[in-house]
Amino acid sequence: MQRTKPIVIVGGGMVGAAAALALAESGFSVDVLEPQPEAEYQPEEPYDLRISAVTADNIALLERLGIWEDLLQARHQVFHELAVKEQGGPWLEFGDANGPALGYMLENRVLQRALQQQCRRHPLVRFHNERFAALEHQSGGDNGTTEFVVRTASGTAIPYRALLGADGAQSPVRHALGLGTSGRTYREHCLLALVKMPQPVPARTWQIFAGDEVHALLPLAEHHACLIVYAAEPQLNGIKRLDSAGQQKALEQRFASEIGEFKLVKMGSFPLRHQQVLTPWSGQRAGGVIGDAAHAVHPLAGQGVNLGFRDVQAIFSAAGSANDETISDVLARTLMQRKLENNVMGHGLDGISRLFRSEHRGMVRLRRAAFALLASSRGPIPALRGWVGTFAGGRFTSK
Repeated sequence: MQRTKPIVIVGGGMVGAAAALALAESGFSVDVLEPQPEAEYQPEEPYDLRISAVTADNIALLERLGIWEDLLQARHQVFHELAVKEQGGPWLEFGDANGPALGYMLENRVLQRALQQQCRRHPLVRFHNERFAALEHQSGGDNGTTEFVVRTASGTAIPYRALLGADGAQSPVRHALGLGTSGRTYREHCLLALVKMPQPVPARTWQIFAGDEVHALLPLAEHHACLIVYAAEPQLNGIKRLDSAGQQKALEQRFASEIGEFKLVKMGSFPLRHQQVLTPWSGQRAGGVIGDAAHAVHPLAGQGVNLGFRDVQAIFSAAGSANDETISDVLARTLMQRKLENNVMGHGLDGISRLFRSEHRGMVRLRRAAFALLASSRGPIPALRGWVGTFAGGRFTSK
């Protein structure tokens, strides 16, 4: 297949590699810059702490990109239900244990490796183990005009047709394009703990709002689970400074009443931030941002990578009607359309986080009334819970 001036994607992680495949499948030449490609997956290795709950609509995207069957050969865990409650209250459950899957738990490294391998196999994708350095002007482009080029850390200059930054929340590409952001830090961290249990873990994910903390569980294969605590940084630092026995006890105090016995395997943490790009595209430089580079959201509902994959879904749908001359304008329109859904989700999760942390008496009453109403089996409420479960699986988002 003949290559033309490429679309350059900086960042070959899950979202960047998926975007490269979507554009290549639509007939466009793509260059991907990723300085640290994912190592080969070894089944005997312990679980990675980086785990994503990929929703059903994005599983359909992975099928379109030709990697889903490969992923089914690696470790994965389906989940059919999600549940939430206030500590001491009743469970509010969505989905159906015997119904369609809401999604799958996949290790980030496994998903990234599969996407990157598919990129390397595609004749229209060139994968560079290079780091992005700068955007520069260069004379002698089409019709003798000045054009922008990507300069890599090794000094290579790559003239591009369009540029996409999928290089994370601190995105150097976003800064180079001059795209501003709004948002705030949550002054809290997310602690992740991989544990092993003596019994299989039910195929449901859940969250408990426990005063100034949120406790959550992601089910994994092979009797494993990922336990999550969202809390203020000093609280989590206190847990991390303990020895292994102390860490085990701290987790047991938070989770043992719900899941019984477990053994801590490993632990890690990261800070939380809400950030939205003000404008996702620069017309002057023919470049934009997707994934975490465009929208970093609270991980409360596991929507981070799913929003990034929905950016890719939108690009995939729009690119089919574009050509080399129109693709830049098509990408600009697509990312501007995506900005609305991404903002709604980001601010919605921000609002939920505030609501469930509030100790204001009126907010506590409102919260409990809402839980009681949604837990009711009367009238249209069961149908509403089913709708929420379907939404959680991504089936109401545009393909």
